[in-house]
Amino acid sequence: MRCDVRKIGWMILLLVSAPAWSNWEVAGGSVVQFISIKNNAVGELNRFESVVGTVTDEGQVDIRVALDTVETNVGIRNDRMKALLFEVGLFPEATITAQLAPSAVSATQSHRVETRLTIDLHGQVVQRAATLQVAPNEQGLSVVSVEPILLTASEFGLESGVAALQSIAGLNAISRVIPVTVNLQLVRQ
Repeated sequence: MRCDVRKIGWMILLLVSAPAWSNWEVAGGSVVQFISIKNNAVGELNRFESVVGTVTDEGQVDIRVALDTVETNVGIRNDRMKALLFEVGLFPEATITAQLAPSAVSATQSHRVETRLTIDLHGQVVQRAATLQVAPNEQGLSVVSVEPILLTASEFGLESGVAALQSIAGLNAISRVIPVTVNLQLVRQ
């Protein structure tokens, strides 16, 4: 009887612990990038340097982007974006959630995945279709957007922030349509 109790105890422990083994975590080096276009002629690549989150083996995606880690390669522009555009004191992060098919995170070869992203930014929630390339690699999985995801300033209530940036920088125009790409590296938790 004692042996059976131990076996049952171990089985319960394994069942309770198994989900922790099977989740994926966003690794360092993962980025969300966006392109800003000023005066209808100059494009600039920008990125967020802190992207964290998880993807479960069931395909539930939960990504968090720290908006105060925006990197434009110009210090004053970083500060202005944080204060005037993203208002990081009120809205410190953006979240991206999605549901993938479980097969998307368990495949052993590169494949494309179609999904709907829910993006929560600046107090507004928007959904977008996205095509992602998921590929196993030495560290775990690589998840990369196949094509840019187009977002607009107005749908996130960022129009006045873009106008403030345009005014303070003395620009004739800043595009209100922003192409966004993701490049995530996932490792087992």
